[in-house]
Amino acid sequence: MTAESVARRFETRSGYVLIDYAPVALPLYRLTVDAITMVHRDLAPIKEFVMKTIAAGLCDTETISGFLGLDKAVVDGTLAQLKVEKLVVQSDDSLAELALSDRGVEVLDKAKTSTPQDETLVFIYDRLIQKPVRLFTADLLIPNQIDPLSMIEIRAYPAEGPDVKDLSIPEIAQVLERQAGGRAAFGRDLLRLKRILRRVRLYRSGVALVYKKNKSTEILVDFVIDDVRHEDVSHKFAERGGPKKMGFLKSIDEASTATELRKYLGPDVQKLLPGIEELDECKERVMVERIKLQTAEAVAERSYGRPEEADAIEAVSLARASLKMSEDTLSAFAARPIAPYENSEFLELALSKATRSLSIATKVVDRSIVTPLFLKALESLLRGGCTVSLSVEAGPSDKPTPPEVALERLNRIYPGLTLEIGKKFAFYHIVCDDRFAVVSNRPFLGNMAKVRTFTHVVGYVLQRPDLVQSFVTKIRNVSPRRVSRGREEARR
Repeated sequence: MTAESVARRFETRSGYVLIDYAPVALPLYRLTVDAITMVHRDLAPIKEFVMKTIAAGLCDTETISGFLGLDKAVVDGTLAQLKVEKLVVQSDDSLAELALSDRGVEVLDKAKTSTPQDETLVFIYDRLIQKPVRLFTADLLIPNQIDPLSMIEIRAYPAEGPDVKDLSIPEIAQVLERQAGGRAAFGRDLLRLKRILRRVRLYRSGVALVYKKNKSTEILVDFVIDDVRHEDVSHKFAERGGPKKMGFLKSIDEASTATELRKYLGPDVQKLLPGIEELDECKERVMVERIKLQTAEAVAERSYGRPEEADAIEAVSLARASLKMSEDTLSAFAARPIAPYENSEFLELALSKATRSLSIATKVVDRSIVTPLFLKALESLLRGGCTVSLSVEAGPSDKPTPPEVALERLNRIYPGLTLEIGKKFAFYHIVCDDRFAVVSNRPFLGNMAKVRTFTHVVGYVLQRPDLVQSFVTKIRNVSPRRVSRGREEARR
């Protein structure tokens, strides 16, 4: 699932509202340790020591419990199990003396032949929850595979890796046994960890969801890994002050608020906004119908070439129709707030649906969004006669970025493209014909801060033609027109 799909699926959380999300890289170590192991024996240690005392001539319960320093009830229970397993017999009922059976002697002799040995063990250690975990190596990332433009690297606190004293032998043994396919398949007991030979930094991908508590400034960061919410990871990250130390909380507190954006849009739009409960109900219906469609498509794929294929295809058609009805209901609002994940969805919709005009205002353009696929869609619009206006705030350097160079090339080829660099915006927007206008505090084609932190993303969509036209007039009057960098150079 994409980060947007995950955010949509886990948007609802009681008492909180989703304000941002992002793909993240969660820190791990691949630890190589020097350990002492012993070939696994079927005889449990307490049974072995009770049998050894009997073989040494301690033949009554009180003497055995006193010698081993165990509670008499524990020894009685162990002896009862040994008798059931026919490893120990009573030699004389009147004296209650105990002795090893022939089978018991054989089992004890076999246990004595096992000796400890040095062994190198390798396992994955989760740096956030600080415990070993079982993960498939193919799903892990090395540091140079993390794209800083599209993924936030989550840091562990404390930053240094674990020492051997911090590792739990039972937890490691459990992970190693699961990796091997069970305790019998692992075939040995982990007795002691001597030292850590090597630490290799790795990461696993996930999605961070940032929630704000209703009528409060409290922030909650959740992590979804493999489409499952991991409360233990989220709790440990918060417990060790991760959100504050990484600057997430400060950034969110300083972000633009929905109130400021409503003022920017004006009172006429505010009057048209739906109630929260009504909007949430519509959005939840869309989410449910999307899940139903995904399920129906998966069933249809598995049914290919089988007798039930026709029914599965019909189920997909019905699910798709139900989803469209739900989406149409959501599109019927004249104006409404949007969730953070809808920014990218509206950008994709604009690129596919615009016919006459498309206007986008953003902070920067970066390669994580202005991809070859984006440029292909944009060129297709221009070839079809659609006029496109891209407005970009000045970047930190006068040197054009590769995406800007690609846009400048299109600017020289197609007169219908206007590329303006150097504007400043209170908020960013997408306007698609008179179909819709989306206004948000998050830039649509890139945001340099996005790769380092989170913000309180707020946005609204206007879906009535007169509101869209009114907004277009507003931005034309507010924003001074400037020509592109390429055309400025041409004038010189």
